[in-house]
Amino acid sequence: MSELKQRRNASRVQSSTPSKQSHGATGDAGRTDRSAWWRIVIRIMLTLVALSICLSFLITETAFWGHKNKWTNWRNYIPRKQRVFTQLELLQYDGTSPEQPILLAIEGDVYDVTLGSGFYGPGSSYHLFAGRDASRAFGTNCLSRNDHLTHDMRGLSESELAGIRGWHRLFDNHQQYVKVGVVDLDPIDPNAPIPPPCDGAKAKPV
Repeated sequence: MSELKQRRNASRVQSSTPSKQSHGATGDAGRTDRSAWWRIVIRIMLTLVALSICLSFLITETAFWGHKNKWTNWRNYIPRKQRVFTQLELLQYDGTSPEQPILLAIEGDVYDVTLGSGFYGPGSSYHLFAGRDASRAFGTNCLSRNDHLTHDMRGLSESELAGIRGWHRLFDNHQQYVKVGVVDLDPIDPNAPIPPPCDGAKAKPV
């Protein structure tokens, strides 16, 4: 009887082994098929992207169908450490040195606007924004008085504050400008007089 049981057990083992092997082969084939499918999908997507860029260059002479914002600015994809500037350090980047970039700040954020040197470089109408945080002037349009070329935003109206936020978004989403850090601004003395309203304000840069 024991010999008969051994034979039966041996036959069960032999009959189950091919099944397990076949299941393993089927699983490997399934994984291979899925991997090949993903490779095909990726190739198709890359081909479509390449065709889109080529057509965009032919029609609009740009790579992204004329769209210009921070996402189409390749400089934003370069890893860079955000620097903390003092106000004195920021002043060194006002465009007077050709070896240095042109930087400006708004609400404490510092942007490289070197590609906008026609607006912010030496001799331009808005060079006074370079090398400093003149947030107040972005809200009041007052470029003719030094007391508005400050980060002091006390006493501004809601529309003036909204104007500053709008310009902040413009710099943050600009196709040519890049955020490079922040500026450590001196605290405003709450007892200091608030800059008075400015008459005959000049228009801000675009």
